[in-house]
Amino acid sequence: MPQRKSPARRSADPGPVVGKPIARVGLPTRLAAIQDRYRRALTEALDRPHGEQGDLTRAALATLLAEKAALGVRDGEEAAGASDPAD
Repeated sequence: MPQRKSPARRSADPGPVVGKPIARVGLPTRLAAIQDRYRRALTEALDRPHGEQGDLTRAALATLLAEKAALGVRDGEEAAGASDPAD
């Protein structure tokens, strides 16, 4: 009697790949990225007419402060190195 081969097993389908998980970065790296975006926004505002520069500068500053607040850092705190989360 001939021996039957068992059917080939399929590996489990992992499904669609959504994307890589976001790399965890430290607070100084996040602050540097926020400040870089702020600097770029100010540089781009310089290319605009004088009347628009104020609005773009205020919007960039509001974004900077909001992103820093979301991280729990007060304005000026990162320069002093006094980022105490217990405060």
